[in-house]
Amino acid sequence: MKTGKFVYKSEDAMKKMHDFYDRTLASLNVSYTESYFDTSFGETHCLCVGDENKPKICSIHGGNGITTLNLKLFLPLLSRYCIIAPDVIGMPGKSDPYRNISSKKDEYGLWIKEVLDHYGVEKISFVVSSYSASMMLSFAKYHPEMVDSSLLLVPSGIAHGPFAPMIGKMIVPFVKYYFKPSKDTLDAVIDTLGGESDDTWREFFDLMMSSYKMELKAPKEYQKEELSELDAPLLIVASVNDIFFPADRVFSRSKEIFKGNITFAKIDSKHLPGKEAMDDICAQTIDFFEKDI
Repeated sequence: MKTGKFVYKSEDAMKKMHDFYDRTLASLNVSYTESYFDTSFGETHCLCVGDENKPKICSIHGGNGITTLNLKLFLPLLSRYCIIAPDVIGMPGKSDPYRNISSKKDEYGLWIKEVLDHYGVEKISFVVSSYSASMMLSFAKYHPEMVDSSLLLVPSGIAHGPFAPMIGKMIVPFVKYYFKPSKDTLDAVIDTLGGESDDTWREFFDLMMSSYKMELKAPKEYQKEELSELDAPLLIVASVNDIFFPADRVFSRSKEIFKGNITFAKIDSKHLPGKEAMDDICAQTIDFFEKDI
């Protein structure tokens, strides 16, 4: 089993993140079962959320994100689906807190396969956003036959925005806040990311930036030949105002690297869409998935 760097400032910082996880999970007021199981990269904690008699989909939180807030974004999907939602190893959550999975080496795809094997999944639809889109594409590179259809929201793995604004508006404030938290720095990051009116997201950003050693390496971007066997229908939703993965760049390159049926939708938001936008995205996702049944 691989080992890696402990991703929190201290054991106490990890306990605070776990407390946040428990409180935000309880606030969702959803039924779930949870499992801990071994993988090649360490112990994985995973939730199976909603009515397990409904069709299952897989949703993975974004980079430096957390499962409970990812579920909050996609809560309307529980009306039709049961969601398998693993905590990514080496990121906030309850899986092993050691960073040892390499995007560059396509190891996220290997980890996802082991998660799905735990649930006996043969084929499934994905709901992924930001960094987890690249994780899903890593899986699709090796197991395209297991991908039914997918929502890729503000997705990585396809094309990124200019690096200079990312460094100036995000990376530098992240590092600054880790060593010296301040309200002004937190406000600036939230203004760039989105989530201004949500106290829960604000609490998470504060906790994540002050006590957790963030993954700052960019996710892998995929080439056409790596995804030549992927023909599952894709719903790609992106925003022109996203500092990380702007819509125009994402849409243009998607046409180059994917050979299957692609549906594009442009939203007017930052990297983190608000509740109204997410309600629309979830409704569109349900229509998209059911159209392909």
